[in-house]
Amino acid sequence: MNILMIYPNKVMVTRAPLGIGYLAAYLKNAGHKFRLFDTTFVRCGKIPSDDALREKNLQVVNPDFEKLGLVEKDIDVFEALEDEIDAFNPDVVCISTVDPNHQFGMELLKHCKQKYPHIPTIAGGALATLVPEDIIVEDCVDIVGRGEAEEYLVELCNLLEKHGIEGWDKLYNVGNFWIKDKDYKENGIVHKNAVGLPDISKGLSPDLSIFDPRHFLRPLGGRMYNMATVIWTRGCVFRCSYCANETFYKAANSTAGKYYRKKDVKLLVKELAEFKEKYNLNFLMFVDDIFPLHEPQLMAEFFPLYKEHVGLPFSVNLQPRLVREDAFAMAVDAGMRNICCGVESGSSRVRRKVLKRNYRDEHVADVFKLAHKHKIRCSSFNIIGLPDEEREDIFDTINLNRKANPTSATVTFFHPYRGAPLRKLCIERGYIDVSQGKHEDVYRSDSQLNMPQITKQELKNLMQSFQLYMKLPEEYHKLIEMQEDQSSFEAKKIREEILLPLYNKIQDEQSQWDFRKKDEWWKSEISGRDEVINAKIKLPGTKPGDAGYFPLHDAKSDALLHAAKRDFKHELYPGNVSMIEEDKS
Repeated sequence: MNILMIYPNKVMVTRAPLGIGYLAAYLKNAGHKFRLFDTTFVRCGKIPSDDALREKNLQVVNPDFEKLGLVEKDIDVFEALEDEIDAFNPDVVCISTVDPNHQFGMELLKHCKQKYPHIPTIAGGALATLVPEDIIVEDCVDIVGRGEAEEYLVELCNLLEKHGIEGWDKLYNVGNFWIKDKDYKENGIVHKNAVGLPDISKGLSPDLSIFDPRHFLRPLGGRMYNMATVIWTRGCVFRCSYCANETFYKAANSTAGKYYRKKDVKLLVKELAEFKEKYNLNFLMFVDDIFPLHEPQLMAEFFPLYKEHVGLPFSVNLQPRLVREDAFAMAVDAGMRNICCGVESGSSRVRRKVLKRNYRDEHVADVFKLAHKHKIRCSSFNIIGLPDEEREDIFDTINLNRKANPTSATVTFFHPYRGAPLRKLCIERGYIDVSQGKHEDVYRSDSQLNMPQITKQELKNLMQSFQLYMKLPEEYHKLIEMQEDQSSFEAKKIREEILLPLYNKIQDEQSQWDFRKKDEWWKSEISGRDEVINAKIKLPGTKPGDAGYFPLHDAKSDALLHAAKRDFKHELYPGNVSMIEEDKS
């Protein structure tokens, strides 16, 4: 069978979604053909890219994306989807969405259903797991996939291939799926099956070849890496109110402990080594909710194998209460060069009563102390605009970041995701309407909550000033407050002529492992040992027919992209003609 997957990425987030990679791997392994329709590099509206918005709020330093070919193409995405369907002739069209991109995804799927009503459609992803009842009622959706459905999707496609549309009733009992009855329009019956959890200790690796190679190009510390997002574990043992993990494991009729699973160490190392060679990687980013640095025995097994067979610098996400110093030191020795730690809120009241995050300021500070001790980059994750949060609470978050002194801080507005327990509180308090859900990415630029104690505009002002408050000396805080509201000429002048130059100077004077200060893409001193990791990547070549890229090609854009790549290579390899001329694609 031919399976077409739609990935409705509207904000050019280049991290490849691993869930789709796993689906592709399992389907291909079963003998099916898989193709991805990826909108990442198509201009789908006026919403700024994720990286552009973060740079505007001083959270990142971006490279020149245009030189790297990381630009959105102005084409009609609906026509491109039609072209893809006509070329591939899929037997099934699938889509994977989360709350922010769901509306756009449904628009694409509706268009598909209107033009090709005979093709069965499956909607999956996080949102389908959390609120399947909201998804199954869509006219463009025939089947809803819930949970980690890679094994079950293979079973469903096998049955559909064997029995065809005429044998639709043969699909009714496939696990993890809600399936409309063949007479749904008359009887309204939906066949609802329980959610199961696959055993990941042994299993297939995600197929990353389906993604446009530009998905591997990721900025970090003001430089660009050929980086892959990877995962060791699935699930989480915590019950944070703003997160949907609790809803996920309850949907699977499981417990938090059983929901948190680890891949076999040797299998993981083999997978990462293959990724390194196949995609010419020079950095790995583990996106586990909980990277197991609280298990030193497991780390003692993993890291020697990782150093021997992979040997790439990597980044991990850490939970403040689940970090042991002995395991942390082992990780640095093995190549850990960046950590991301969830601060979320610096207010103990908000953490305890709103977020259900039971840790102290000292837990957060200790994690960043370890990063500074071992001279590696460290990033904090923060949320503002939380229910019942006041201005003073946000400054608690700022002050905790000042104490922790992360290399960078990511700040987002709270988003009342459907399926997350905290959404219910927002509805009860009247902060959002019960029908609110199709946010279409606006949570990235504005708060979604209407709260009496703080306005949306105040939150927006604090968002654009957060980094200034965090990095500049306290004697400048009055000036920062004066420029929070950028509606006046005086405020803009304060920001542009006084605060930003000072902020940039402070950033430039950061410690020696700050990427922006080096000719190399990585250089640090660890325990007296100079370590240089070659970051001269071979930029990925693409050609018509490459998975994930084929609907976005034409001769003119290819020529422009090739010229841009040559210019970039001149910067990376001055005088090295053979390297510059290497890629003729």
